[in-house]
Amino acid sequence: MWKRENEVSPAPPSSVPPPANPPRREAREPEAAPPPARAVETPAGRALVGPATVIRGELSGEEDLLVEGRVEGKIDLRQNAVTVGAKGRVAAEVLARAILIDGEVEGNLVAEEQIVIRRSGRVRGDLVAPRVTIEDGARFKGSIDMEPKRATMPAVTPSPRPAGVPKTDSISASLAAAVGGNS
Repeated sequence: MWKRENEVSPAPPSSVPPPANPPRREAREPEAAPPPARAVETPAGRALVGPATVIRGELSGEEDLLVEGRVEGKIDLRQNAVTVGAKGRVAAEVLARAILIDGEVEGNLVAEEQIVIRRSGRVRGDLVAPRVTIEDGARFKGSIDMEPKRATMPAVTPSPRPAGVPKTDSISASLAAAVGGNS
């Protein structure tokens, strides 16, 4: 067979990755500030608040959320699920379609479908949902409302009584009108 003498063999693939930040030659413009921190989408199709992240304020959006860091304020994801992971710490009111707690929450939880507090979960606050599950070993302090009001009823205010008409309860007034007597 024929073989070239000066043939260069391809270099074997290196197990060392290339440097993350290649050296710069000459900076001509001032460096721009890094973009603000934001939630990263996880493969399961939900946003993630990582273990080293702290969010203070109101958090809202259109996707499910996994909290492994800290959130203080309010979480408003009414059409989505919120999961507080084992390392998650939440000091906030949480409004969601479904809420699953493995970590710690201090604040009221309102869910359209269900709230689940797992064995490792700790909650201090009131729960409002049609279905609530508290696993054996979980810690919970608060109240549970499993008959949430779907619509707010308008307040009923009594009509003012004319001057000189004595106050009567509704039963006495009905009896008096039926009998034709005065109270």
